[in-house]
Amino acid sequence: MIERVGTWPAFERWPELLPTWFVQRCEPESVPDPSFDVEAWERWWRALTSEQKAAECQGPWMLSDWLNYFDPTEEGRGDDRSWWWWDAGVSEPGSGWVEVATTGWPCETGSLSWLIEASGGTDLSYGT
Repeated sequence: MIERVGTWPAFERWPELLPTWFVQRCEPESVPDPSFDVEAWERWWRALTSEQKAAECQGPWMLSDWLNYFDPTEEGRGDDRSWWWWDAGVSEPGSGWVEVATTGWPCETGSLSWLIEASGGTDLSYGT
């Protein structure tokens, strides 16, 4: 879905680069709150259990939040990501599978879950 590029494109370019259906399923962008305390949010996030994080990551996601997980620049989390797309296929009509490589379990899979949900996937389960 996201092709490896030499230079990370500006946010304004992404709606042209990604499938229209995916961009349309994302939450509308919100106006940033200048009083937002990033450090306090990060402390709150780190204190959550894996189950709480999974609940917080339910879609829809804003496109900017989703792209942040792939952004390799200093502003993004692409260099700190815990999963990478490996393979996918169809098991039977209406059913498929996705394989990802991870840095270990548990790992942050909210961005993957949103991609699958936005693609029409349901009944997402994780296995070995």
